[in-house]
Amino acid sequence: MKIAKTKSLCTVSLNMTPMIDMVFNLLIFFILTSQFAQLETEEVVLPLSTTATTKDYTEFRNVVINIKNKDGAGEIIVFHRPFTPPELTEHLKQLKESAVGRIMNVILRADADVPYEDVARVMLAAGAAQIQGWWITTEIEKKDEARGGT
Repeated sequence: MKIAKTKSLCTVSLNMTPMIDMVFNLLIFFILTSQFAQLETEEVVLPLSTTATTKDYTEFRNVVINIKNKDGAGEIIVFHRPFTPPELTEHLKQLKESAVGRIMNVILRADADVPYEDVARVMLAAGAAQIQGWWITTEIEKKDEARGGT
């Protein structure tokens, strides 16, 4: 007795909806967990500079230190938290220990009207923490403005 063989035509389809959902979930995850330098900054009026250049800060472990003018004195702020110079030294030491394999770098942002002695205190505190990388942030002055608008 012969058994008739039936060929079944199955079509294989790949549902892309779950894959697209996973891509969007990963995208949202990385956006929310990435560290943005803008979140570390305070509202400060930076001094002007005609010779400043932009830097690539992605290869370093950066700590943004903001110095705001508060009642004629400089207030040191890191990650939206005020520090005294000794507290800043201890905080920078801890951050340096956690920056395994990366160069520790300080980005200093000071109000234009902050006394230099307050900036020097921050530099000494970072020096005591043995931080060797330094960037001082300024506002880049346009060349037309530097010449009086010509």
